[in-house]
Amino acid sequence: MGLPGFMSKTQTIERQRPALPVTHYIRWDNSDRLMHGLELDYISGMSQRDYLFEEPNQGLFRPMLNGALQASGLEAKTAAGARYALQIEFHELKSDAFGRHFAGMTSATYRVVDRRTGQPIYENLIRSNFLAEYPGLNEDDASFAYNVSAPGVIASTAAFGAFTLYEGGLVEVWNNNRKLQNFFGGSSVDELSQAEWNDVYQGYVWTAGVSAISGPALVLLGQLNPLNYVALQTDPANYLPLGWSDLDEKQKAAAATRHGNLSTVGEGSRNARTRAQQLNTHLLAQSLTYFLLDLAESEDVRLTQLVSCKDSDHTAEELVRAVRMKTKIITDDCRQYQVKDQRRGVPITAYR
Repeated sequence: MGLPGFMSKTQTIERQRPALPVTHYIRWDNSDRLMHGLELDYISGMSQRDYLFEEPNQGLFRPMLNGALQASGLEAKTAAGARYALQIEFHELKSDAFGRHFAGMTSATYRVVDRRTGQPIYENLIRSNFLAEYPGLNEDDASFAYNVSAPGVIASTAAFGAFTLYEGGLVEVWNNNRKLQNFFGGSSVDELSQAEWNDVYQGYVWTAGVSAISGPALVLLGQLNPLNYVALQTDPANYLPLGWSDLDEKQKAAAATRHGNLSTVGEGSRNARTRAQQLNTHLLAQSLTYFLLDLAESEDVRLTQLVSCKDSDHTAEELVRAVRMKTKIITDDCRQYQVKDQRRGVPITAYR
């Protein structure tokens, strides 16, 4: 594991760490003027779809945007209620499609316009950046190499041992036991010559040797796969409809993004096309998150804090603090704590 090309200890540890828990939500309530009053006007500076290589496109961005507006409470329920229009203009939209580590960045102007007067009530430049790292060799690759090669080694060893036992023991017993031959109706078996034994031994050595190196060879060939380094677009329907609630599941495939949408570095897939999709998804999700945070701040909409209902004292303190700071609070699923605890605990044997 210490050889060049393998993950370092730090990278291996980071690869195992889960994402940090959600602590806050961005949402609008009935007292906020933008609640159920916003609809998308247009998106400029971004292609409608991918073409030759994977790149951020409206086929990915629009479902994410619709899901974010719906989850935050901004999406207008009817056309009559859509008093405000959201305009998005991308100025920079860079996303790698070649190499090992894929980096990307965006800058876009988000503008909210009062449709009755045509005047903007919000406008700001939002930037995002992310690096989807290529995963180096790790213990999974070592396990793959071992599991691929071991069956061949074991099979050849078992076959050679069985053949040796047959030739060296059973044949000798058979040839020297006339009663056994008469009972089964057989005759003596010719023993192998030294030349034939040499051929058998050479076959065993070649089988075991090839099996022992086939697994590592397959791992090496996997590293040489050009599709790991070129994100070709081969399927026009490359993105499934993606809402904001589905985004977390999709980003889990990108592995190490401990700070969710606000992470700037994460481990991507080894396949270049998937890694590019993860990069594009994260870039746009980060841009949307920064926009919602900035819009909420400009509208004096406080974040909604998530607290646990298992700790009543802590929850009470949070509620008092929330009243003083005019912060909203919600709890997790309290039903999870109402189920009767039937655990026995961890068993031990107190023997001295």
